[in-house]
Amino acid sequence: MTKKLFFLASGFFFVFSTVFAQEGEYEKIKKEYESFGYENVIQLSDNFVKQDGIADSVLTDVYLMRAVSFYSVGDEISARVSFTEILKINKNYPPNPAEISPKLISIFNEVKTEYMKSIEPPKVESDSLKQILDSPEFLNEQMRQSILRNIALPGWGQLYKETNAKGFILSAASTANLVGMIYFIINTNKKENDYLNETGKTLIQQKYDDYNQSYKTRNILIFSYAALWIYSQIDLLLSSRSNSIEESSSVANNFIIDHSQNKIWLGYKISF
Repeated sequence: MTKKLFFLASGFFFVFSTVFAQEGEYEKIKKEYESFGYENVIQLSDNFVKQDGIADSVLTDVYLMRAVSFYSVGDEISARVSFTEILKINKNYPPNPAEISPKLISIFNEVKTEYMKSIEPPKVESDSLKQILDSPEFLNEQMRQSILRNIALPGWGQLYKETNAKGFILSAASTANLVGMIYFIINTNKKENDYLNETGKTLIQQKYDDYNQSYKTRNILIFSYAALWIYSQIDLLLSSRSNSIEESSSVANNFIIDHSQNKIWLGYKISF
């Protein structure tokens, strides 16, 4: 019983002394930091952060002091490492603008962006897209040429691949939209200059209205062209996939085996 009490008391004493020692070291670091002794902060905290059993809040505070100290002595790389250690403790840690400068907050946000990317799970490619990319139809030369043409002008890929009505419509709409967009981009710049250089009070409002109308039209055309471009790329990929499936089904259905008469019949389908 006496031995148990001795070991228990020894354990409590060890824990208490360790905590007390850590608190003393922390106060020394904080005192040096508050007196701008950045070199001393770095030296004193080197061993402190390697110890076990330090509370997360204390460790975070020390790493923040280290980051500021490193940055103050011109070592931005080590400051970034200290910010990373803070994020390992708490990835949602919010820096206080009252404690560190806006420049350091900017660096912290950069480090956080990189850190969050490093811990994000890899994005899994959707099955449907993977099937499209892996399909023989996607890998053949005609499909590659269609994609390249479609990137250059929406609808050109469909027109090259299948020469269907959709290809004609998308190509015509994209061409008209592109021409209009280029015209209104140039026209908007010209009218903006006319408006800014106008000195006559009676014409300023008119010049502004002309510029504003051209500006709105330009933005509408840019948005519509972007929508056409995205739709055309998706349509080309999906149509390629559906064609592959239809061809596979057609091949399977065109072979009819009659085991009773040991005959193989070949059928053909013609779509209208």
